Amino acid sequence: MNDKHLNREFVEWLSGDQLEEKQHDAMQLLTVSEDGWPHQAMISVGEIIAIDPDTLRLALWPGTQTSMNMNRTGKATLIAVHEHKLMYVRLEIRALPPMKEAIHPRDRYEAQVVSVRVDRAPYADITTGITFQLKDEAASISRWIETIAELRQ
Repeated sequence: MNDKHLNREFVEWLSGDQLEEKQHDAMQLLTVSEDGWPHQAMISVGEIIAIDPDTLRLALWPGTQTSMNMNRTGKATLIAVHEHKLMYVRLEIRALPPMKEAIHPRDRYEAQVVSVRVDRAPYADITTGITFQLKDEAASISRWIETIAELRQ
């Protein structure tokens, strides 16, 4: 199934709320490197927020290969597993200005949803995507809450 907007449930999941409950969930953010190869990075729920069904904001560690690729191409693909569906979200990216008073300096981006492809097998349920265990739960979630608050600005 293809669409041009994120569904309501996915937008709610990426609301930036209840991060403690979502702390083990990660997604892949794909870009294209200068030599034309796919570049994969992980992004957590504390680094992305859905503003509405057509707009996401992302906060990446400064100067990463992913940031350089997005600055160069203006494109990325978000891959997420949500509610037993594999979602491929094509994004057009534009850099946001740096926040002078940022608690956690990040490369910030606004992403317009170009298309959403949902992959679902009729004979099986996708039960999970990438998951991880935070080493310092309290510090990571605190940082995520502050990062999400800055993405809302």
